[in-house]
Amino acid sequence: MSVCAADCVTMLCFWAPVEAIPRCYGEIILLRLFETHPDVQKLFLKFVGLSKEQLQNNPGVQAHGEIVVCKLTEILKAKGEHKEILKALAESHAKQHKIPLVNFQIISEVIVTVAIENLDGFGPDAQIALKNVLKTFQIDLEACYDELGFK
Repeated sequence: MSVCAADCVTMLCFWAPVEAIPRCYGEIILLRLFETHPDVQKLFLKFVGLSKEQLQNNPGVQAHGEIVVCKLTEILKAKGEHKEILKALAESHAKQHKIPLVNFQIISEVIVTVAIENLDGFGPDAQIALKNVLKTFQIDLEACYDELGFK
């Protein structure tokens, strides 16, 4: 089992609550992202100019957050065999949405913070596993971006 696969298995032990209500956790992640990195909010055209109050309980934020969590769940369940998942993600985020890679690093940091705050028993080993999975994701996504010629 590769390091990424082992880390994915570790994460899946903690991931059931997130997978059970992805809309809720996704909303928490996006709200935290917009709070800690307000400049990132402008990359989400539907949310540009919305106040913190307008973002809370916003069906669009919830729906997009759910997509984020479901995609991460799919990556975790792939246990390192995520090339095709990332290829499709890179295509949409590079070509259509024009999302710079640094934003995946930013949201990864937010995901780790939210996991620490919200998942029972999410100790140092689980934190390292999640960081490893997200770092591998970023590296592999960068390779996809390079193939697409997007910087």
